[in-house]
Amino acid sequence: MIDSSLQSPATGEKQNRVRVLIQQPILAPYRLAVFRALQKHPDLDVAFAYGQAHKDSALQSVMNPEGLSVIPVRNRFLLPHQAAVFQDGLVDAFRQVSPDVVVLALDPREFSNFLVEKAARKTGCKVVWWGHGVRPRGRYRTWYRDMAKRGDATLLYYPQGAEVLAHLGVPEDKLFVAWNSIEVEEIAELGVPFSPDRKTIISVGRMIPEKKVPLMVEGFTYAVEKLGLDARLVIIGEGPDKGRVEELAAKSPARDRIEILGAMYRQTDLAPYFNDAYVAVSTGYVGLSAIHCLAYGVPMLAADDEPHSPEIMALKQGENSEFFRANSVEDLAAKLVEMKSDPAKLAAYSAKGKEYALSTFSATGMANNIAKAILFAAGRDANQKP
Repeated sequence: MIDSSLQSPATGEKQNRVRVLIQQPILAPYRLAVFRALQKHPDLDVAFAYGQAHKDSALQSVMNPEGLSVIPVRNRFLLPHQAAVFQDGLVDAFRQVSPDVVVLALDPREFSNFLVEKAARKTGCKVVWWGHGVRPRGRYRTWYRDMAKRGDATLLYYPQGAEVLAHLGVPEDKLFVAWNSIEVEEIAELGVPFSPDRKTIISVGRMIPEKKVPLMVEGFTYAVEKLGLDARLVIIGEGPDKGRVEELAAKSPARDRIEILGAMYRQTDLAPYFNDAYVAVSTGYVGLSAIHCLAYGVPMLAADDEPHSPEIMALKQGENSEFFRANSVEDLAAKLVEMKSDPAKLAAYSAKGKEYALSTFSATGMANNIAKAILFAAGRDANQKP
């Protein structure tokens, strides 16, 4: 259900809305629900500028999405491993929209954003920075602080990111939080109640080295005899490690119980697999998959010591998830068996995880909080905070 504050405005009101351009390096499939909700906000007239992902990326951009006003730009990837990007046409997109507010990624590696910021200052357009903030290793702390100070608002994915910038001297009233979210409203309609007869272990995400998906195959193989004859492993995703994952699966004594699928982005395709899983596993760093799994009511098992994204905060040990020792095949296997042996505990984890995900990480909630930062920067709603 769409929040009433995100309904489309009546005809003739467009001229009274704040014109907004939101820049993204790519349009990730999981961001569609949030952006569609944001485009329906009655006080905003929103356009999105983004480019295509690198051809070798495991996550590809959605081109020509329904329900969004988009302006394509050309991504030029720079530095080793495509670590930086310059978006040809981004300044032209800015001039085309002539926005009141521009939202730019708070990332020192997106070089073209600095040209847009300069153009914005010349025209009186307000600037909202959006990103994770200071990284866990603390690199470029001064840069993040200075950018947030000179921006008209800064939008973070989680409260701790705002707290770090406030501690560095950024005014608190300029800091906003919008928890990273996906289409949990749609998931709520597709998910089914947890049942103790589920037999599947699921792993969903990009097959990149940081995700350590091969470890999942090894752990399942190690544990399979104790999991029961009907135990299954389903791995969904694409990426450079897929060949290695397929090779390990082919050599595994449990190869007939391992299913490796390609990338899936539509919830209608994913739902049958989540609805048959008793646990979802992240063998490397945890990202948005934490919210994804909890929203389906699938408890999560994650590595305890990886460079996790902020979404790791959604995983509560002993409430909706468990952790295993990072890089340990034996401990991963033991935890898989332990969790499977206690269906009552899993059912409790399922209920708590689903309730938490639906109440905290909705797409409409994220859109509303993004809108608050934009309206604050525009001077329309300076006193309203998330």
